[in-house]
Amino acid sequence: MKKLLVCVLGSLLIGGMLFAAGGSEQKKSTPKERVVTTIPLSSYATEAWYKAMNDAFTAETGIRVDVQVTPGTNDEQVSKVNLDLLAGSRIDVIPTLGPRDLNTRLEAGFLAPLKDLALSSGTDVKSIWGKYIVYDEKGEFYSIPTKQEIYCLYYNKTMFDKAGVAYPQAPWTWDDFEKTAKMLTNAQQDQYGALMRLETPHIIIKALQEQVPLYKADGTSNFDDPAFAESLKWFKELGSAKKYQLDVKQLLAEKASWNYWATVDNMAMFIQGNWFTRLLNSPADYPRDWNYGVAAIPTTGKKGSANNFVSMAYASINKNAAHPEDALTYILWLGQNQWRFEKGIPALENMSKEDVANVFKSTADASNGSITVEDMNNALIDNGLSIINVDIVGPAAAQYNQIIKEEAERYCIDQQTLSETVQRVKQRMDEALKSL
Repeated sequence: MKKLLVCVLGSLLIGGMLFAAGGSEQKKSTPKERVVTTIPLSSYATEAWYKAMNDAFTAETGIRVDVQVTPGTNDEQVSKVNLDLLAGSRIDVIPTLGPRDLNTRLEAGFLAPLKDLALSSGTDVKSIWGKYIVYDEKGEFYSIPTKQEIYCLYYNKTMFDKAGVAYPQAPWTWDDFEKTAKMLTNAQQDQYGALMRLETPHIIIKALQEQVPLYKADGTSNFDDPAFAESLKWFKELGSAKKYQLDVKQLLAEKASWNYWATVDNMAMFIQGNWFTRLLNSPADYPRDWNYGVAAIPTTGKKGSANNFVSMAYASINKNAAHPEDALTYILWLGQNQWRFEKGIPALENMSKEDVANVFKSTADASNGSITVEDMNNALIDNGLSIINVDIVGPAAAQYNQIIKEEAERYCIDQQTLSETVQRVKQRMDEALKSL
């Protein structure tokens, strides 16, 4: 009986194995879906170009892009993503806008090293992105640049034409800028030659162009360098003394946000990143009855100061990514293709004339005759200017930026002197650095 039971169990076991084998032959398992997860800035996630870009990537590679949206503003999104990463999030790809936020994520150790991964994929990183790759002291890198945003000067052609003033042309200096602004200013008629927002780099633009360091060699704040006081004073006096623009008190009363210049027709010149053309070319959201132009920004005219401000966008792989191989495929693709969908400026080492024309053609076409491809190329690419980071990069960079803005505002609305402002920025920043 015992022997029979063993035989029956054996027969059942063999039959089950044969059934399982037969079943596997009849029902072949479908290949697992390839997917990469990403969490873009809130303002990107709902854009039509962003969806079209991800659809194109999927069509080309077979890898589906799972976009995870974080509610709130872009600043809130960055903070929430950093908290998720700190908690061990398995999200694959981390897009970052600006070197400041990238530096924060690098210091926190959130990102996976890419040197060996890129090498194993056969991608020649240096020939594709060259100087735009951010390396650490060991020659490692953690991000692929996806675009660059270059500062330029926008100007209201209609105001220039009515005043009979020649359009700005580079190379030119801040002295030239002031002379031009003066000719276009008539405060009694509520007409101003310029608008400089209370933001870095505008607040300390001259010192930054001359590459005065924000940190001393010992790691403390260098804001007591006289160049920063000179820049602050110049910024304030544009409005408060010279009246070439609304002073800060008026700008605060007007609640002049980042898009303010696109909504008014009485301020002749404005400095902002090239992305601002998207607003000017959106008549449904920003209606205007005036044409605009673009030019390279002024410089101090001093030797070695021919610098323009650039902010980069990056794509990185989370060190805890659930799908690191597909994530690599995605970020390498983004670095070479995102600009085509966003209509931005690529961060590629060698751009052909055809590429340059493609970069600017859609923007020029959408400007309704305001600007040409040549105008944009001269203002942004072939402008003779070297480039520097628009963001403060270094220890406690976000705090540094906020401290400068807060103290500069107090100075500009006459709550404290220039000397007090410089001292307070340095004191507050040194305290912040000690707490790191």
